[in-house]
Amino acid sequence: MKYELMCILKPFLPEDVRKQLVEKIKKQVSSSGGKALEEDIWGKRHLAYKIKGHEEGYYILYRFSLSSDKVKELESDLKMTNDLLRYIIIKED
Repeated sequence: MKYELMCILKPFLPEDVRKQLVEKIKKQVSSSGGKALEEDIWGKRHLAYKIKGHEEGYYILYRFSLSSDKVKELESDLKMTNDLLRYIIIKED
């Protein structure tokens, strides 16, 4: 199955920490048995409302393939990521 993952990172992370986090998320997909297809970095954007005290977030969109039974495993890994403000996983048609 193909999915999209939208992540919002904390806005003021140092560049090296942000790059490590981007790689960590891709590794979480691959360690769950998936394959990263595309990564689209949107950069820093203003949020519609504050999330954990932040008015801005750093947006990244991933497209990946993963078996449907492994999505919960990926979500549990993402929940443990401290510098991630929000994420959503959507199944593509």
